[in-house]
Amino acid sequence: MVRIKLSFFFVFICCIQLSLVAQRDNLPSSRQRDTVHLNSQWQFVTDKQSEGFKREWYIGVLPNARTVSIPHTWNIEDSNQTHYGWAWYQKKINVPATYKNKQTIIEFGAINHTAYIYLNGIKVAENIGDGFSKFKVDLTGKLKIGAENVLTIAVNNDYGKNKVPFGSSFDWPNDGGLIRKVKMIVTNLVAPQEIFVTPTLHKDSSATVRIRLPFNKAILEKKYAGLKGKLKLNIQIAPELDQYKRMNNLPNLTLHELARKQMVGDLVTPEWDGVNAYATVQIPKVKPWHIDFPHLYFVGIFVTTDRELIDVIGTTIGFRTVEFINGQAHLNGERIKLMGVEWTAGSNPEYGFAETDSVILANCKLMKDVNAIFTRQHFQQDDLFYDFCDRNGILVQQEVPLWGPETPANETIQTIALSQLERMVSNMYNHPSIFSWGAGNELRARDADMKPIITTLMKRARELDPSRNTAYVSNTLTTSYYNNPKFVPDAAADGDYLMMNEYGGSWWSIPTGKIHLYLDSVHQSYPTKPFFISEFGLCEPNFKGGDERRVEDLIYHMAIYESKPYVEGAIYFDLTDYRTHYPGTTDIGKFRRRIHGVYDMYGNPKPSMKVLREQSTPVEIQHVSGGGKGKLNLTLYGSIGLPQHTVKGYKLYISSKTDNYLQSKAYEIPTLKPGQRHDLKVDAIKSDYFITIVRPLGYIATQKGFME
Repeated sequence: MVRIKLSFFFVFICCIQLSLVAQRDNLPSSRQRDTVHLNSQWQFVTDKQSEGFKREWYIGVLPNARTVSIPHTWNIEDSNQTHYGWAWYQKKINVPATYKNKQTIIEFGAINHTAYIYLNGIKVAENIGDGFSKFKVDLTGKLKIGAENVLTIAVNNDYGKNKVPFGSSFDWPNDGGLIRKVKMIVTNLVAPQEIFVTPTLHKDSSATVRIRLPFNKAILEKKYAGLKGKLKLNIQIAPELDQYKRMNNLPNLTLHELARKQMVGDLVTPEWDGVNAYATVQIPKVKPWHIDFPHLYFVGIFVTTDRELIDVIGTTIGFRTVEFINGQAHLNGERIKLMGVEWTAGSNPEYGFAETDSVILANCKLMKDVNAIFTRQHFQQDDLFYDFCDRNGILVQQEVPLWGPETPANETIQTIALSQLERMVSNMYNHPSIFSWGAGNELRARDADMKPIITTLMKRARELDPSRNTAYVSNTLTTSYYNNPKFVPDAAADGDYLMMNEYGGSWWSIPTGKIHLYLDSVHQSYPTKPFFISEFGLCEPNFKGGDERRVEDLIYHMAIYESKPYVEGAIYFDLTDYRTHYPGTTDIGKFRRRIHGVYDMYGNPKPSMKVLREQSTPVEIQHVSGGGKGKLNLTLYGSIGLPQHTVKGYKLYISSKTDNYLQSKAYEIPTLKPGQRHDLKVDAIKSDYFITIVRPLGYIATQKGFME
């Protein structure tokens, strides 16, 4: 590998990182790679009589259509809340003459769930039974250049059998539509279609970066076969600027200043395997991605020949290891236990699945406000969700939405599930927050027909991405125990760790007093497997007692989990009350919901929210006493329950109110490992007061009130 001059770094990083800003602002990112956002001025009409195909709506102008913006779902509209069937979208796109001899791709963030896509009256693609995956349609050579083009999309959200999740098996809303953003990506004809980066963190904090750039096979092999020997990659890796400025309190840091000290670059002749170009870069030292210090790096690539610049492409990555050693979880070699919460998207009835960026980010922040460092997602989310988790230290188990025991074990379901898995891994590959791929939730994981499908999905996930773990979420681990001569292992045993939904005292008939025995039975059945609680919580009005009972249930279950040394983590279900098509309350339409959250549907906290936050803190205030002469003596401990991890960079404040602590003096808390104690003397205030401990990223870890 040849080192390239530092002066070139400046030009490169400026181009790459500024191009990303351009993309966010709907401007051309560079003359090599343009991103055009297609989210306004769509025509829309429901097709309640299913007459659109018969009348050939895909050819002409949609009848009686109205204008909508994307993301969009009709199921939050008063007249369409219970429409499960066909609807149509249409948009005119003016394609400039400059796009001649360009590679042009339309990217759909997600369409729920089946879609037929037409360009100028001709079907160019279809999406069958996958309502949550981002997917791309290659329109290269199909567009009218220098003219108006018409994109028409027929969308169906019925409860059909040819979809995953199957039928009505799932417990979340069934909002149809173009539920996430749409954009057109325009590149030079021979540009790489994607960038995949596999970062490897070594024990000495050095790292290896393996890059794969796939090219369009037809274009590369038919028109540009000789290009392979001429292609060069200028690879540059540096800390992600915005985050670096924030985490290091350097608001005025420039790209040039960052480059001088923090950048690595290589000029590489790639290796080829078919249409995939590979390159490897060694980095002498990196800062690992951690739940409290989620350091990110930007990988940017100039794709060039001796004569010209072909493309500019980049992505954000992080360096971390998640390992299970003797049944115990380790992050970057550190022994940890995890605690978190799950958020069910589409919960707010004003937006449904058509959530704006601000709604997504607001809910993500609610996760951090209850100390979440761990989550799972039943179905694929918007890219923004994973970006947030990357930047805010949340480990994610991302799952294919196979859900419910009624799901049949047939070839169609397996085919759609495998397709979703492949899309999922491809779309989310570069996100450091994702540490595991999930094969489904609460299926018939012991049955002879379903078990092979689950294991096939996990096997395929390992083939696609050997760098991550795999798992399946079970609710049948606690039947047919290890000492039964007819014991049949659950499909979850084929995962790298066990995930079990536990609802003793509520959904389960198991009384609360016997929960600990069930946990012991699971551990004894699979003694070498790391063991996580993937769901626990309380749903109203199915179970009486309101939020007061939710609090009692939360505290009780957490006490049991923390008493079991083999429980490596837990996820509370759910963050918010969430919309569902299931009956549950007296509400109907878009307001039908599960009252399952520590926040309501609109993100307003219940009393249980603060209880979950305190149960999930990694640092505890255990003793406060008068220290004389206007001082207080505090005793702090690193948590030995859930979660467990080293506390570093935390600050303590004492204030008169809950919301003015940042106006008071900050006390640095020294590094605390789980179980370690620290005595701290602080200035007292002459009134009732609150002690607030804040994580390095600014989120409250714990806050307690005291009376003077």
